[in-house]
Amino acid sequence: MLRSPQQLQTEDKAFTPCAQDRGAIRRWIDAAVAKVADSELQTVSLSTRFEAVYDAIFNMALVVLNAQGWKDRGGIPGHHAHVLEGASAVIGASEGLFYRIDAMRTLRNQKYDGIARSAGDLEDARRAYEEFSAVAATWLQATHPALLR
Repeated sequence: MLRSPQQLQTEDKAFTPCAQDRGAIRRWIDAAVAKVADSELQTVSLSTRFEAVYDAIFNMALVVLNAQGWKDRGGIPGHHAHVLEGASAVIGASEGLFYRIDAMRTLRNQKYDGIARSAGDLEDARRAYEEFSAVAATWLQATHPALLR
């Protein structure tokens, strides 16, 4: 079962409460859209394109958390995993979707070991982004439409 932001805060001190910030939400959404566009650039490596899609998902997860009144405590061990799990729980994403985006996080981190991404990794990431962003957008429209104006 996915842990909520409240659970992650209690267990791991993963987040801090914050006010909703419509400006930040707009910037994260715009950044996600730009990152997806970057992922389509044939002139850069597959690894860079893959990371762009991962960044887009992470930005959308930050949108969800802010809409719920939470801010990531960046810099603590596991903060990317916390953000992805907490946001997935909030929007009601399936555990399967969460495991797919968490696997992307693991693949992303393999860059530090010099491991490159494949075309299949990029396509899987794009499908995960499409699904995650659709669920997040539906949730945002239903629960916080004023933040999207």
